[in-house]
This record gives sequence, C-alpha cells and structure tokens, in this order.
Amino acid sequence: MKYIKGRLVGRGIAGLILMGALAVPLCASTHKESIFPSYTGIRTKVVDSSIKVRNYPNKYSNQLATIENQDIYILGMNHDWYRIRIGNQEGWVEKTDIQVSDHAIVPYSKVLGEEVVEYGKLFIGTPYVWGGNDLKRGVDCSGLTKKVFEGFDINISRLSYTQVNDGKEVDKSELRPGDLVFFDTSGANTGNISHVGIYAGQGMFLHADCTKGVTLSSLSNTYYKKNYVTSSRILNEI
Repeated sequence: MKYIKGRLVGRGIAGLILMGALAVPLCASTHKESIFPSYTGIRTKVVDSSIKVRNYPNKYSNQLATIENQDIYILGMNHDWYRIRIGNQEGWVEKTDIQVSDHAIVPYSKVLGEEVVEYGKLFIGTPYVWGGNDLKRGVDCSGLTKKVFEGFDINISRLSYTQVNDGKEVDKSELRPGDLVFFDTSGANTGNISHVGIYAGQGMFLHADCTKGVTLSSLSNTYYKKNYVTSSRILNEI
C-alpha cells in the first residue's frame, strides 16, 4: 500500500483537504472566468515506493510509466482503478496502490469503449435492414458498427469481413467494451466472417440481428458460442 496525501482542487469551487474521514472546505476561489466549475482532480503525492501507470484499467495493459515521490491528480475511478494525470500525461493506477480517504468524491470515469457501447445502446430496437446505414431507420450488422464508431469520429470499413482487419486481434478472454466480435453465421463455422457486433462487457455484445434488429446478446448463447470466429480492438485508449 502506498500512502498519499490528497486535496481536491478545482476552478471556481471550494477545495477539500482530505484528513482521515473528514473533508475540510478551503476558501472558495475568486476566479470568475466561468460560472461553471472546472474539475481538475484530487491532487495527491506518492510518498512511498513506486507505482505502475498503465494505459487502461487492466493489469495486463501496457505500462506507461513508474512514478514515485511526485504529485499526481486523480481524475476519476473505474471499478478497481483510478484515472490519474501526471503533468500532461494521463493513465491508470490500481486502487490498492494509493490511499484516498473518501472514494465518494471521486467521479466515475468511463473509458472510450464504454461510451461507444452506451451510444450504441441508444439504438436498441432499430430494425434490421440489409445494407442499411441509418441508426434510426434501419441498419445491418456492419452498418451498425460503422455508424456507431463514426459518432466518435472513428472511421472503420463498411463490411464485417473487412472490419476485422481495421483493428488489432484480441483474445476472447481479454475483451473490453468497444471491441468488435466476429462470427460465421453462414451455417457450419468455417471461419468465414459474416456477422459483427460490439462487445458491451459482462459477456454481452451489441449487434443488428436479422430478426430482432439492434439488440444485446450473450456470447455464451449456444448459437453465438458455436459461430464465434475472432475479435478485434479498434480503440487505442487511455
């Protein structure tokens, strides 16, 4: 366990000094650039052994840096991880590596993949239309994935069997929200890709089903488990 001292800092709002279970208000800023607060995080200092900073809230993700004896800002949390900023760089550290007195004041920080999934879920119920590209009037499977990613200015190809090459192959056991999952739905699974969806987390994926339209399905469903081919990671995210 690494011990840190924490302070909530912001623009146009009162700061907080964390002291055990107490949060003591500081004087409010007189800065009047905006009537809305600009949250910059909880300023902390690592005062013990070094901790690893990763590019995603997962212990198998890439290590960006090792930090010790320096100021960092906690910007948010995502399950067992804190999103932090050091200088101009952002990354993730495990909650067990630092100590914050009151988790309740740390906002939940979504990763981009979660935002992609939430956006895609807005179109659950949209009918399936072969060749369709309209998220409200009708889409097919690859039309759904393409248009959802376009909502985040991310351009991928139009067809399921070409979308598999738009990202980096990832093992099924390491899926993250926002990854693409591919299937052979032509009959016997020979590995020829004919269907695609967006992994939504918790073993579920979002896709345009030819009978149900845009819907959520389980990867453990017998049909999809049998016809699963591979997965691809489009997003390179912090």
